[in-house]
This record gives sequence, C-alpha cells and structure tokens, in this order.
Amino acid sequence: MADDEEVQIVEEGEYTSKKKPELDEETRRMLEQRDTPDFVRQQAELYRRVPDNWRKPRGIHSKMRKGRRCKRPTAKIGYGTPKKVRGLHPSGFREVLVHTPGEVDDVDGTTEAIRIAGTVGGRKRKRIIEKADEMDIRVLNRGT
Repeated sequence: MADDEEVQIVEEGEYTSKKKPELDEETRRMLEQRDTPDFVRQQAELYRRVPDNWRKPRGIHSKMRKGRRCKRPTAKIGYGTPKKVRGLHPSGFREVLVHTPGEVDDVDGTTEAIRIAGTVGGRKRKRIIEKADEMDIRVLNRGT
C-alpha cells in the first residue's frame, strides 16, 4: 500500500445512546441508594434440592431467624425503597405494558418507557418499535 493512498474506515451501525428520563436530583439519588442485598433461602448453598428463592426461616434453633451477624441478611421492612422511586425501572423510567401500536400514543416519552407484551407477534412488535422510535420513546425489551 502506497503512502499517498488514504484508508477510509466505514463504521456500520453507529452506537446511539439510550434515552434517559428527565429526573430531578433527589429522585436520581434515591434510585442509586435503593440497592438491596440478595436474599437467599436458608441452606440453599448446601443442598441442590433447595432453590435460591427467598423463604422466611422458621426453625426454632435457626441462627438465621434469630438474626445472628454471622448469617446472611433476611428480608425486613428496613430494606424497602423510598416511595418516590418504588416500582421504577433501574433506568428511572416508569414501565408501561403495550399490546398494540395504538397504545404507544398514550405514553409520555419523558418519564415513561414501554415494555412490549410477551404475547405480541413479530409483525406487530416491529410496528410498535417503529412507532416508538418516531415518538422518541424508549423500548425496554427491544430485542436485537
């Protein structure tokens, strides 16, 4: 390759950043602080037949029920999230479930994002995504 030739780099599918919600500083701070530990069922790591999903420990000699510090945390009221950010998606948007392209019209793109229902087929899903892109609304389960 000669020195006088220029090499052009063509980028395919440039990355576009995801739309962010319009949040005040207090709400943004609350979203960051609402992280809770993973509550795992007692002795789930010992037996393969015991699943990880949370169940309250009830044994009379249970160290976990008694709240010993050497055991893992149990779910309590103190781990609750602030009311202002309860139910929000981690991105900060409020989720709206959409079944048809007509339902996209009722969504406020600044504070709400849509999640397409699982029963929606491919053709209708494509139309919903196109309409959301026109209205500048974020789709949470866009797929590929």
